[in-house]
Amino acid sequence: MKTHELNKVDGNEFLTVEETASLLGLKESVVRNYLSLGRLTKYKFKTLTLLKADEIQQIKESKKH
Repeated sequence: MKTHELNKVDGNEFLTVEETASLLGLKESVVRNYLSLGRLTKYKFKTLTLLKADEIQQIKESKKH
């Protein structure tokens, strides 16, 4: 599992699990499953689980093709 601990967060750089699921048209449980399988990189800030917005945007763009 790829998890990175963060000391500070830029709100434009990261998405929550909920935001990611909405953006990709998936259920939150699917996104959490991908995280547990290591298919997505997980970032932790305190109790929040975050994902890199640019990584998710790349996935969204690849789903269009």
